[in-house]
Amino acid sequence: MPTPIPEGQSIQITHKKLEANYEMPSLQASQDHYSISYMLSGDRKIITPKMSFFLHAGYVGAMAPYIYHRTLPESNQIYESILIKFRPEFVKPLTDKFGTQILDRIYEQHANSFTLENQLHIQHAFEEILHIYQEDSIYSEFQLQMLLCELLLLIYTKREKQEQSDAHATELSTQITEAIYYLERNYTKDISITDVAKASGYSTAYFSRLFLKQVGQSYTDYLIAIRIRHVQDLLLNSNRSITDIALETGFKYPGNMTKCFKKITGLTPMEFRKKNV
Repeated sequence: MPTPIPEGQSIQITHKKLEANYEMPSLQASQDHYSISYMLSGDRKIITPKMSFFLHAGYVGAMAPYIYHRTLPESNQIYESILIKFRPEFVKPLTDKFGTQILDRIYEQHANSFTLENQLHIQHAFEEILHIYQEDSIYSEFQLQMLLCELLLLIYTKREKQEQSDAHATELSTQITEAIYYLERNYTKDISITDVAKASGYSTAYFSRLFLKQVGQSYTDYLIAIRIRHVQDLLLNSNRSITDIALETGFKYPGNMTKCFKKITGLTPMEFRKKNV
């Protein structure tokens, strides 16, 4: 379970700076607080039972209580963020004015991106809230309450629409969630569906059907999609050859990688690199 807010407090704010390879050890969900975080740097993938999504520098992540999730690195960038945890009673001025459903509407979108102008405004708001929290004057709690209500409304009214392409077909079971996490962490290896099924406690045939039903993609297609996502990153952010990238991302043969890449993106790896670099 994520670290709870200390007894007697209604808000906790931390400036987190972690290694790029930091990952949560297990699925976790808060029970006493909402959280919002501003990504100062880094790239993360978050897996929840209902959907998976990405957070990048400049994004705001939003997580309501009782939503199990697990986060893992998506790049080698340092993972730095400002994290705000608060109990719902702390934003009572907001819910008194607009009803308790306002929090539901704000938190229905987990990954929030913004135009550059709004992004800078929101980053400044997070930094101001952190500064006041650290200052700890007799006025701090009142200031924090007002600024947090304003920040939540700013996020709600200025965010871009979240992409829903990673919504799962149905809610994931714990076993399939852990299987997805395993694939994300081990995509460079020769991963056998039989081994993953066995680790999940299922026969290969049953695991295959269950994975397709819940995720909406076959095990093989999902694994290839993970690999192609990392191929794209290496094409754009390194000078490695196509052969080296193929081998580094789990493909045994460069030709197989090129075939899969073109099927998903409509371009060959070289065409993709030339078009986007």
